[in-house]
Amino acid sequence: MRMGNVSRVVMKWIASVRNSLEKAPEKWIVAGLAMLVMGVRIYLLSFDRVVWGDEPFYLWLGRNWLTGQGYSFTGYSDVHHTPLYPLLTGLLYLVTRSMELASSICYVLFGTLLVAPIYLTARCFYGKAVGYISVLLLALWPALTAAVLRWGTLTEPPYYFFIYLGVYCAILAMERDQGRYYAGAGASFALAYLIRPEAIGHLVIIAGALVVVKLFERRLFTRPVLLGLVAYVAGFLLFFMPYAYYVSLHTGSWMVTEKAGVTFVTCIGLSKGDTAAFDRATWGLDNTGEEVFFFSHESYNVSMLDYVSQYPVEFLRLLYRNTWKFLGSLFSANLFPSFLVPFVALGLFGVPWDKVRAKRELIWLASALPVLGFILFFIQDRYIATLLPTIVVWVAKGLHVWGQWLADTLLAMKGRRRGPDEGESKSAPLWSKLCVTLPLVLVLAFFASRLPVTLRTTSSGSYRMAHKDVGLWLEDRVDRDTIIMSRYPAIAFHADARWVPTPNAEIPEVLHYARLKGAEYFVIDEREVVHLRPQFEALLQEETLPPGFEWVHVDNSEEERLVVVRVK
Repeated sequence: MRMGNVSRVVMKWIASVRNSLEKAPEKWIVAGLAMLVMGVRIYLLSFDRVVWGDEPFYLWLGRNWLTGQGYSFTGYSDVHHTPLYPLLTGLLYLVTRSMELASSICYVLFGTLLVAPIYLTARCFYGKAVGYISVLLLALWPALTAAVLRWGTLTEPPYYFFIYLGVYCAILAMERDQGRYYAGAGASFALAYLIRPEAIGHLVIIAGALVVVKLFERRLFTRPVLLGLVAYVAGFLLFFMPYAYYVSLHTGSWMVTEKAGVTFVTCIGLSKGDTAAFDRATWGLDNTGEEVFFFSHESYNVSMLDYVSQYPVEFLRLLYRNTWKFLGSLFSANLFPSFLVPFVALGLFGVPWDKVRAKRELIWLASALPVLGFILFFIQDRYIATLLPTIVVWVAKGLHVWGQWLADTLLAMKGRRRGPDEGESKSAPLWSKLCVTLPLVLVLAFFASRLPVTLRTTSSGSYRMAHKDVGLWLEDRVDRDTIIMSRYPAIAFHADARWVPTPNAEIPEVLHYARLKGAEYFVIDEREVVHLRPQFEALLQEETLPPGFEWVHVDNSEEERLVVVRVK
């Protein structure tokens, strides 16, 4: 077949697809795009992954809680990790009997559900076409798909869903002044808070934006608005108060989040790039010598304000370092490639604003601001990626505006002028219609090419496939009640055993701690020794193994070894 004939066939096929889409009901198009979002996530799960970082904590909590063992994986009630993600995965565990599968289902399910608030918001702001583009970007944006699988929590998909459901409800509340939308926004932010406490920032900032809008409308003190704001707070408190009461029972204090103080103190070293300092602060022994600081009762009421008041100059330096890290992390290939900045500008300012759009954009901008709070602590990609769905909608609008400009320019160069609606009509040349989608196609192609790269490069020094290998090796030799001590919980998770953290202490103290906790196996990572805990060097060789330990196994699958010893 000649190339000309092939071209005509392809063009006819594209035309038929477009005609089918034009005739299809909106709900079917959105459903099809949601299936694409789901399919991409299922595909990414086909690559092997390690359950590491905080993810094992949430999964252990959920399984233990829903099987009657209490909200704990350390032997006492947990107050560091909020309960909604453990509840979701715990319920799924009861059906699947697999914690990893339960976590994967949440990744796919809530990643797909995010389509609803993003599409509805984009359609409300800019129309159906921009809504469709937003969902396509959502399907392939590397930081919202592949990177999530490597960040070590997997709390992001449900967190993003509830955050942006809350923002959409707030937009409806602003425009309709109905109490159910105010209450829906507050409740959504509460559910997001029960996944990650930083959602409190969205609750406060979105409330502030609503107040500003109603103040300028001169409607703030009207009955519907005041009752709506009461419903907003009530919706939040309905889900917040039971957990706050639980935390107060175990810490002795009522607080918005118990993690702020301990996170600030332990992460000062990370803000300087000093991982060893973070390791000492987090996993060093407390004053009793019988618990690591992160899980100790001493960490429950750490005051961030006390540190700031004692070291104000150091705090200002921290803010300076974190500000630059924030910008460097945001404008990266995996998070928000800088070549997309013009599309955001075009989406925001390519067409004039009226009062309605100005109010909507204020709420939407407010949805991106809470991540700035991490400048007070330290910066990681997964913390600031919460603003990406906000950016997705602006990029979608910018791509649509530029595509229409491109089509109009080419038509004008051929001596034609397109009417206001001609680009969407059957009378417009097919090539001009395709030009409208060209910018989107190029961006989607870039994102698709980045997905495998993101899977390979998004991790930290703690992510190692060897941790899973050693865990699976141990799984055949231990039962679920066996306690494995290691710095990395992934090892015990994949061994389907219990875990205690290795304290950053001298070997005699570590041995005492291991015996106190009932640890039977101790796994040492050579990377851990080289970069964080040089005092463990004697544990890496059988001939230098200190008394109290018995040599069991060495994993040489990667350059840096993993050593398994038994605690006598």
